[in-house]
Amino acid sequence: MTRALSFRIVTEAGLAEETEKDSLDRELDLIRARREGDKRFFRGAFEDYTLLTGLIIGAVFFGGVFVMSSGWVASDSIVVDKTLSTTPLDPGGECVDKRGEVWFNVFYDVDGHVIKVISHNVDPEIQTVIGIVIVISESESITFLQGGVGDQELEYDPDELAKGHYNASASIWQVTTDSNLGEMTQEDLQSLVDSSGVILLSKEFEIENSAHVEIIDEDPRSCWTIQGLGNWGWIMMGAEWVGGREAAMLTGGSAGIPAWWMAMVSLGMSLFFLCVQYPLMHKMYHRDTDDILNDEQLSRLIIRTLRQSTEKLHIDIDLDRLKMQLRTISIDVLVPYTTRSTTIEQPSDIRAELTKGLLEEFAVFGEMKPLQMKIVCVDEGIHESHEGNRRSLTLGEIPVLMEDYSEFFVNMSAYGWLEVAANNSLNRWFKKHDLVDYGTAVLADEDAVFVRVIYKPVTRFTYFLFKPTYQDMQEDLHAHLSNDLQKYLDDRVLVVSARNEKATLSDRAMAGRYEDPSLGAYGIARKGALLDPVISGIKLESNDEEDELVGQALVAKQGGITGALLQNPFMGDILSGVEYIANKNQQRIEKYGFWFLIVFVWIPFMASGVLVGAMLGLVARMRFQRVLTACLMGGTAASLTWAYTAKGIIEFMERYHAEAFIPFVILLAIGFTLLHLGRNKKKRREELFRESMAFFAGSSDSM
Repeated sequence: MTRALSFRIVTEAGLAEETEKDSLDRELDLIRARREGDKRFFRGAFEDYTLLTGLIIGAVFFGGVFVMSSGWVASDSIVVDKTLSTTPLDPGGECVDKRGEVWFNVFYDVDGHVIKVISHNVDPEIQTVIGIVIVISESESITFLQGGVGDQELEYDPDELAKGHYNASASIWQVTTDSNLGEMTQEDLQSLVDSSGVILLSKEFEIENSAHVEIIDEDPRSCWTIQGLGNWGWIMMGAEWVGGREAAMLTGGSAGIPAWWMAMVSLGMSLFFLCVQYPLMHKMYHRDTDDILNDEQLSRLIIRTLRQSTEKLHIDIDLDRLKMQLRTISIDVLVPYTTRSTTIEQPSDIRAELTKGLLEEFAVFGEMKPLQMKIVCVDEGIHESHEGNRRSLTLGEIPVLMEDYSEFFVNMSAYGWLEVAANNSLNRWFKKHDLVDYGTAVLADEDAVFVRVIYKPVTRFTYFLFKPTYQDMQEDLHAHLSNDLQKYLDDRVLVVSARNEKATLSDRAMAGRYEDPSLGAYGIARKGALLDPVISGIKLESNDEEDELVGQALVAKQGGITGALLQNPFMGDILSGVEYIANKNQQRIEKYGFWFLIVFVWIPFMASGVLVGAMLGLVARMRFQRVLTACLMGGTAASLTWAYTAKGIIEFMERYHAEAFIPFVILLAIGFTLLHLGRNKKKRREELFRESMAFFAGSSDSM
């Protein structure tokens, strides 16, 4: 009677637990069905048309700048700058058309610390003398001359002048002589000008020589040609990409680029990246409210996915000791397992296969958090590396080279001929696929035949040209051996393990991108990375250095256009930083909403452009249209603000004789941006790996 009662109580508890698990499984199956229902890339949603618009904007903008800079169409035309300079778009006033006429460009070269006078549009076949005259007093002046052919560039060192304010003039003369003007002395040039010089142009200006040298020239600026604007378009794009909008505007402003063109270039970049990358990010990260996994659903998904891999790997997972830590920044999983008599995989192979299964499920359910996993073999009396296990096929530090093992196996066991046949079959398989054997082991007993292979493709440029995955090769090897060894196997089970010697954990787990504390957000695994303690699952330490981080976090792979554009090495590094900044500011956007997002993109915080703003709205689950509108408004305001204040900032610095600091300010803006990005990357690495290290080391109280 007691036994019956005990049986009934246990059964009810088990039924309640199974009912709860069945409910979670049904919920997960419903979510899977919804997410796998319509896999079309272009579904006609608002974000799809936004992406299409962005591609059109990019084609028009970048194509237009390319055509302008190439000089193919109206390269010398100034009609655009001339027309817009008479409108409110150009507060600097109307520019002057100086095409076809001789004109001077007089300025102080900060880098060379000299006053430069450059002539333009002089006939390249005539001999000319260019000169600068600086009035010292009513009876004294300094004259400096230089001769040559065509346009001339004269440099004068103002250190020869005492501190003060000077009136000056620049002139260019056409002269007639058979002598080499470049070899003439100042006296000879002056005599030549006095005797035969015909003045082509003279220009007056002022020199302020105090703490810094300033050239005061009240002539209106020269109109920019179409080709000149195109060339500066690329320069400002590069400056904005490296140092942000501030660096680009100061660079263009110091060169006298019209404000309307600086604003147009900045807006073109913002519109393109926002309308293209935001819809792609939305496709990758967005999930409907009903499709977002809660902690219980995510935990159940992890457990049932791990269970599905046990038969393939010939291991058993100890679910009672399995632990998970679900964080905003990552998902950490500690997997204890025991081996079976048929287990031949090494811990690194087991970890890769378990990680692959989880990442495939994460991709289906849209879970894009980095995954960190540690596996621990808990066999009693057996090391995690399976050392001492009679089924161990560990190859040691030195690869075993393929040889004829006939005599060895005949003397070793009664199954020698089977193993000889297996090795001969392996020889043919290696030749068939043009592979190098980096370690082969074969073991047979009355129950099974175990084959473990580590191969390396001979093909050059393997990364690009060798397409089969280790899983494809493993299936092919199993089929190959099954056919060749059919008469030897009888009722034995054939267990095969194959691994590419060059494959990293991320390759074998088929990750979209991975992060390593020593390599950044997306790197190439260093040689020997698979033997790293955290990867092998043997132990997790900081190597006796308090600040040293170890680990490897992998993100689910997205296929198609989205994965190709956003999960390459370049974009992977950017995305990880964008995600981090967005998560850090999530509470602010949830509190202040739409208007905070506008201000966040507008005000020049470092690394607060339209892409970060878009990710911020995505993390805060704002509607796509609201995020797009807020980022467009903030980005437009930022571009216009900087474009129309850059010249004022430069003029302010010149007014107080600080123009020498303009290059320094530009470099400072670039430096602060890079420093800010580097600091965010470092903080993210520390947050991502340090807490995981503590969790895996047993210092976390998580489940």
